[in-house]
Amino acid sequence: MRRMDLKRRDLLRVVVVGGGIGGAELLRNAATKEGLELVLVEPKDRIECQALYPDYLGGEIGVEEMTAPLDPFCRRMGAAHLRDRALRVDFADRRVTCEKNDLDYDILVLVPGAVQNYFGVEGAEKAFTINTLEETVRARRFIERARPERIAVIGSGPTGVETVCFLAARPGSKISIVEMMDRLLPTLSKNSSILMEKILSGKGVEVLTGKRVSSIREGGVAFADGTSLDCEMTIWTAGIRPAPLIEGLDLPKKKGWLLTDQYLRVQGREDVFAFGDGAWIEIDGKLATKTGMEAEIQAKHTARNLARLARGAPLKPYSVRASTDSPVALISTGCGCAVGIYGDLCVPIPKRIIYTFKSWIDKSFVKRFK
Repeated sequence: MRRMDLKRRDLLRVVVVGGGIGGAELLRNAATKEGLELVLVEPKDRIECQALYPDYLGGEIGVEEMTAPLDPFCRRMGAAHLRDRALRVDFADRRVTCEKNDLDYDILVLVPGAVQNYFGVEGAEKAFTINTLEETVRARRFIERARPERIAVIGSGPTGVETVCFLAARPGSKISIVEMMDRLLPTLSKNSSILMEKILSGKGVEVLTGKRVSSIREGGVAFADGTSLDCEMTIWTAGIRPAPLIEGLDLPKKKGWLLTDQYLRVQGREDVFAFGDGAWIEIDGKLATKTGMEAEIQAKHTARNLARLARGAPLKPYSVRASTDSPVALISTGCGCAVGIYGDLCVPIPKRIIYTFKSWIDKSFVKRFK
């Protein structure tokens, strides 16, 4: 094991674990602040925009349009990129142990994201997913090679719905979407559920709600009510859980997610921040959604607070923007269209302008790191 000791004594070393949307945006904003030494721990060599995975699966864009190389970005930001995987943290000694290196820190920022949750469903791990770039590429290659006639998408959150919409635009396949709850988009408003069911039905998509998956087998999906669905391809989008690193940390958590205070520090730890998909952020009764937009805002706020720490100034509390009781979402519906959702309000028209706006947001995120 190699011990890294690059720290300048006059700088506050900030070690960022995770190079996804949150980690990359934090570096981009913290790079302009004085008094910080930035180190990114991320085994991947690219920043990936997960919001564009459905577009890629549907053949609308290529890999280069939804990724950006990490090393050149980190060099521009004056940050060190350690291509390694964090395994555990010694909070007493302020040290991160990785597969190849040990790394000391003054401030630790945990943004390793989340991984697919299969909820113990038999055979679910053998299904395709679009939670990572590698899995999304594998799914697209299978579609292009095998041209499956029946595809089932498990889970009807925004990712599942977008996946279905892009697949439905491809000729020659019958698409089904399966949801355990009694309506589509169960974390969003009932108005959005009604609108989306109308849109999907108009595309010829089979909508199956109130269906709990008991197992996934070769050639189909079995349900708890004894019925089944024959298909040649199953795509699982039904939920996420904390990354393995987070699961192994002895830190305060809620439902498995790192529990933070009003400053986005892990509760009880003044030297550890957490935000994005791996954190439970509930402030003034508002629970933050796990969306890219919210993670970007959290990253910018954390960068400003890191600068305050470096100069000895008091931290400022965070204010949740997109909460679970008033969620914000832009959902692509295929064929160059999208709908906007803000709380109970659904904006279905003009669909193409909304899609153009959403596409611009997603692609501009990638471009800012190139």
